[in-house]
Amino acid sequence: MFAAIFIPNFSLQAVLRADPDSRPLPVAIVDPELSGKEIVQCTAAAEKAGVTGGLTPAQAMARCQKLKILARSRAREKSATEILLQTAFSFSPNIELTSLGVCTIEMKRLGLQSRAAMEARAGKIIGALARFDLDVKIGIATTPELALLASQGRETISVIESVETFVMNLPVGCLQPAPEIAGILARWGIQTVGQFLALGKNGVAARLGAEALELFKLVSRESARPLRLVSPPENFSEQIEFENEVETLEPLIFVLNRFVEQLTGRLEALYLVIGVLELNLGLSSGEQYKHTFKIPSPTGKAGILFRALQTHLEGVRTNSPIVSLQLVAIPARAETHQFGLFENTLKDPNQFAETLARLTALAGLENVGTPVPEASYQPGAFKMQRVHFDSAPGHTSGYQGNTVGLQLRRFRPPLPAHLEFQGENPVRVHAQNLGGTVTGTRGPYFSSGNWWDDNRWASEEWDVETTGGLLLRIFRSSEGCFVEGIYD
Repeated sequence: MFAAIFIPNFSLQAVLRADPDSRPLPVAIVDPELSGKEIVQCTAAAEKAGVTGGLTPAQAMARCQKLKILARSRAREKSATEILLQTAFSFSPNIELTSLGVCTIEMKRLGLQSRAAMEARAGKIIGALARFDLDVKIGIATTPELALLASQGRETISVIESVETFVMNLPVGCLQPAPEIAGILARWGIQTVGQFLALGKNGVAARLGAEALELFKLVSRESARPLRLVSPPENFSEQIEFENEVETLEPLIFVLNRFVEQLTGRLEALYLVIGVLELNLGLSSGEQYKHTFKIPSPTGKAGILFRALQTHLEGVRTNSPIVSLQLVAIPARAETHQFGLFENTLKDPNQFAETLARLTALAGLENVGTPVPEASYQPGAFKMQRVHFDSAPGHTSGYQGNTVGLQLRRFRPPLPAHLEFQGENPVRVHAQNLGGTVTGTRGPYFSSGNWWDDNRWASEEWDVETTGGLLLRIFRSSEGCFVEGIYD
């Protein structure tokens, strides 16, 4: 048995996925690539008002003044096709992209014997696609061709048990004969498939040739063909071209929230979660703004992913309005870790990442992260490194220094101090809550660098011990005297 999943008015449904509130309204689409730019497809409300395919936009608007005319979108059709194949694959491993908006699956190996079981499985497929705002019809029959014919009928789910009864009153136009053959059959008065079959194969072949003989195979239970198997796309994306230029954050956030919900639902059907998000904004200037979000802990929770996007966009400024939006999700499997007895991890890495993003937006990228020493002799020189979530538990990225001996606890910034000298050696230290007479000293140690630019530095350093037993690092530079730190 085969099931054909048919999406009526596929191009129109693909466009309306981005605006589901317009589905009950009179809406029609035109194809910008066609020279005539006539109405291609329209909603039921538009048909009720007298709008049909083939009308010009002016003729259609004359019949329905409230008609909303949109342009056909190949990008949205591509996303809808991905959804169709990925959803079908979650129900059967053998799928075929029969035509635009039609997917055929093999049900023979699914263990469905009764009509009720097949209808129940078809109902689940319809429900799964309805989550993504796609209305479908499903036909079930012994051959892919008969299943496709059944899916194009009036019923939402059609199971063909008697082929002869099904094709008897079926219009012959459903077989889509060539125009020449269709004209001859019309002159003969052949209106139904039953009347066509009554002519017999031999008579049809003798009068109309082998091309007409192929029409018999479409309604024959013995002419089953193998499916042209395809694999579902591994990419998951949602995209939209805005009718008007977007200059504020609110409409962008509204569309992104919907895209995130759609993407998480698509991956959930395949038991996957999102590991990476790629955001692409098309600007009216022709430039592209791109940003990649590495999810610290791959997740399928739409709220977490949406907040990461929203937090980032609150700090984004573009030089021109936005005209298109694309959101790509790269799937991953949910991670599990086995920790040791004394090892632990963040309870919620994604919440921690969101907090870091908000801090970065407030303080700036250069002020948030992990301090890492620079390859420089300048005392205390370091740079901020972005937090990485790929490290193994218990491992911290950055400098791993030798921990043998005394540890210098630096003051940031250094404490201003007043130093008394006898000759070249300090004899007394005065600083905030620190100080005393120097009983022992080592130094001075001279260091300097960056003499070639404005950030040049030079300092004299001493390690001293005071009468109170304190071990201090002090230094003198062009900016004055300071206590750099205290030894533990």
